[in-house]
Amino acid sequence: MLGSSVQIKSKMTQLNPERLDRIESLLEELKNEMLRTNDKVEIYQKASQQMINLAFSLIIAASLAIIVPAIINR
Repeated sequence: MLGSSVQIKSKMTQLNPERLDRIESLLEELKNEMLRTNDKVEIYQKASQQMINLAFSLIIAASLAIIVPAIINR
């Protein structure tokens, strides 16, 4: 029984070129997908930062629009 178990394990660990090619192509696809996802996240982060900058600019502009006329009319 022990001998048949060893034979089964050795058959399972034998390298199959087609299987290795398939695994390699899947890894390449995953790598490309990860790169695209990283690009999307980077673009999202940049857009978020620009939106924050825009919001602060609008707040400052609105504040100045209220404060400056109040000071000038004195």
